[in-house]
Amino acid sequence: SLEQAQSIPVFTMASTASAMLRRAVQRSVAPSLSLGKPTALPVSIRSATTKAASPETPLMHYTSTQQATSSINHRIFYVNVVAMVLVYDIGSSMLDI
Repeated sequence: SLEQAQSIPVFTMASTASAMLRRAVQRSVAPSLSLGKPTALPVSIRSATTKAASPETPLMHYTSTQQATSSINHRIFYVNVVAMVLVYDIGSSMLDI
């Protein structure tokens, strides 16, 4: 009987908390579900998606700067290190060395 008396407040607190949570979710979801008239995009934004991009420097005439080349090589170096460690690890596990 003591266990029943202690479990009743816990049950009522849990049901009250779940009811409060349910109401809070309903209040927050209701405004976002209202269906409004979709707004049309301005012509300038819509036409930008149909035009081809023209780069400032055509790719056939592009020469990278020394800083850009160094940056790319630095990033590729770490990819190569990871690949070599992976090859070594898989190879040694297959050969039981």
